[in-house]
Amino acid sequence: MSRRMYAAPVSSGTILLGEAAGRVAVALTQALIIMVGPGLLFGVRWGDPLGAAALVLAFSLVGGGAAMLLGSTLRTGQQAVSVGLLLGLGLAAIGGTMAPIDFFSETMRRLAHVTPHAWALDGFAELLRGDGTIADVLPQLGVLIAFAAILFALGAWRLRAALTR
Repeated sequence: MSRRMYAAPVSSGTILLGEAAGRVAVALTQALIIMVGPGLLFGVRWGDPLGAAALVLAFSLVGGGAAMLLGSTLRTGQQAVSVGLLLGLGLAAIGGTMAPIDFFSETMRRLAHVTPHAWALDGFAELLRGDGTIADVLPQLGVLIAFAAILFALGAWRLRAALTR
């Protein structure tokens, strides 16, 4: 097993941490634009600020983990963009972000919850419709954190393997 040489002595752990932080930063930036823009321009409120922030952070961690897994698994940027769009839009549709999940059949509502999107939507519904707080969205946060942990673990495993070949 040969080790790749870098310009400076950089551990694979440092690279993994940098990759993860960068991907989560992109997801957080996108989420903040989506939430702050309509809030300032149109007065949109997202419910309890602490609960909303926690949901955004958890979902950004999911997105960062998914991006790290895809980026470390696929061979080209074109593949990553194509598969990322297909998976992102497909899972979003199944998860209820393109049509209200309340319109889904009972079977589809259950299926929707194999996606992190449905869990995030459930959390925001609790904050907005149920006038909930962060305590009320702890179950959704737990599931989102579990999704993120699994995706980051798989992404780190794949990236470490690619770095140490």
